[in-house]
Amino acid sequence: MVDVVLVDDNANDADLALRVVRKTSANSSTVLLEDGERAIEYFKKLLDEHPGDQTALNLPKLLLLDLKLPKLDGLEVLRFLRDNANFNTMPVVMLSSSREISDVRRAYELGVNSFAVKPVQFDQYLTRISSLVSYWLTINELPRGA
Repeated sequence: MVDVVLVDDNANDADLALRVVRKTSANSSTVLLEDGERAIEYFKKLLDEHPGDQTALNLPKLLLLDLKLPKLDGLEVLRFLRDNANFNTMPVVMLSSSREISDVRRAYELGVNSFAVKPVQFDQYLTRISSLVSYWLTINELPRGA
């Protein structure tokens, strides 16, 4: 079972985030996807593996989703996920360097659980990702069967 799916096209950000996930939760398994199209394909494949059996879906405990992605952006991925009831309880954290209020508002309108701005400073970025992962993987309680 995959614990964290990270969708980010920036290799440096993705590498750092994956390191933080592994350090924060050593037993976590992660998947990295580089664009929105691959993210949707990944989640469609999960559905195809267990058609009609929502309880058998192995949803990740957390999706870290970059806003600005090639092919399909993070908002389009989020829309796809929230339009499918099977993914309604999966926590989605939108990551972005954008502080545009329209991006934040749209993400929440589409059902994001959290919107976090990526800090520019290396140490702040590590702290932010560590805090997010720690909260969503160890503190947050998901509904049974999710």
